[in-house]
Amino acid sequence: MQNIFKTLRSKSYSVPCELCSMGSFCIPMLLNNKLNSILERKISYAKNEILAKSNTPFTKFYIIHSGALKTFVTTSDNHQRVNGFYLPGDIVGLDSIATQVYNNNIQALSNTLVCELYYDELMSLVDTQKNIRELVFNLLSSDIYNYQKLVLCYSQKKADERVATFIYSLYQRYEKKGHSSLNIKLMMSRADIANYLGLTIETVSRNLSKLQEQNILLARGKYLFIKNLNGLIDLGN
Repeated sequence: MQNIFKTLRSKSYSVPCELCSMGSFCIPMLLNNKLNSILERKISYAKNEILAKSNTPFTKFYIIHSGALKTFVTTSDNHQRVNGFYLPGDIVGLDSIATQVYNNNIQALSNTLVCELYYDELMSLVDTQKNIRELVFNLLSSDIYNYQKLVLCYSQKKADERVATFIYSLYQRYEKKGHSSLNIKLMMSRADIANYLGLTIETVSRNLSKLQEQNILLARGKYLFIKNLNGLIDLGN
């Protein structure tokens, strides 16, 4: 087991540009460098740093190169309500297009590198280039679909099914970005996972232990190794 987790820690959780959400038009050679003036590459944010505050003017999207971000709102009784986790290759801020303000606080879960894409300039490209327009629509559609899946998870699944679904969704998201290993790093804390799934920390920990007892996965701190992928899928369904 020790070797499994040692291998996992040595991996870089970043995404190559061609597998990024915006990669199909972000790579300079595909647009003859048209994005050079509107895309700031590899901006560094420290763990727990706030990139944007809710209800402030929306000016740009954040595209993750390495690390992870979360989005949350603060309730009237001053508690956080986590509503999204974003991994390498993801774009954050799509929900702000309609309101023109950031609807959530955006915070780094770890030391994170992002590319910052300015909204106004992107829209000028949307007006003139069909491939970019289609890509933006696809990203918006994906965002809506993922939200619908989360609502379904809340309304119909038991606690163990929510945890299994969450872990499998992380596996799928990493796989789409080129990380096909059964090793998964949880960039978020147990408290954030519980908050996101509408559970308590104790319930999340108990169900992770249950998954280990069922020989579906191994867990050590922030690191998971999926031993039985089909078993995980079956439980989530």
